[in-house]
Amino acid sequence: MRLAGKTALIVGGTTGIGFAAARLMIAEGARVAICGQEAERLREASAALGEQAKAFRADLRNVPEIRGLAEDVGRWTDRLDILFLNAGISRPGEFNGVDEAFFEDHFAINVKGPFFVFQQMLGLLGSNASVVITTSCLDEMGRPGMSVYAATKAALRSLVRTLGAELVGRGMRVNAVAPGPIDSGIHAKMGVHGDALVRLQERIAKEVPMQRLGVPLEIAEAVLFLASDASSFVTGHELVVDGGWSEF
Repeated sequence: MRLAGKTALIVGGTTGIGFAAARLMIAEGARVAICGQEAERLREASAALGEQAKAFRADLRNVPEIRGLAEDVGRWTDRLDILFLNAGISRPGEFNGVDEAFFEDHFAINVKGPFFVFQQMLGLLGSNASVVITTSCLDEMGRPGMSVYAATKAALRSLVRTLGAELVGRGMRVNAVAPGPIDSGIHAKMGVHGDALVRLQERIAKEVPMQRLGVPLEIAEAVLFLASDASSFVTGHELVVDGGWSEF
């Protein structure tokens, strides 16, 4: 029970990595709140997680909604020990085809949202709190068609360093987990289905030294390490979990 007595908020906790992290944290003794944008996914995830989970809805592109989320969470608990900022979108876009809406949507959800959620939750985060932000191994790779997405994740990587340094005096730790290719349903959300999805995943798996895609639980275990007291001397760090994809 590595998180016994702790309270966590997972933003982007209804599917994939976020949901796996919520389930693992509950199994390790934490009380967990999840946040998402789609009401039906929230209901399904909350029902699957059981009575130890609480669900909140918010659109991370909207700062007033983020303030409302902080107020709602504050009525649910007077202290957060863990904040996992996992919400994000990923869509490929060739450089000469990116328009303003595509650019702004990625930065609003992937950077603006996590930044202001973190800011608005500061009053609830206790001393020795752990904040974990989902970045990506693509923040260190040059992958065609991923310029905007990778830039948002590089911005988050920078925030982990600067906010980690700024908040260390409060006893707070700020770290990142950087997934590689994970079979988390993200490609389906990008509009790839059926045989095209199988071919895409097979192609990516051949590029990974371990010759496979990861699974959400493998990222959740890394998040658990960063969220727990096991990483008490770790801050400002990005833990890459990508099967060696970005290393070789």
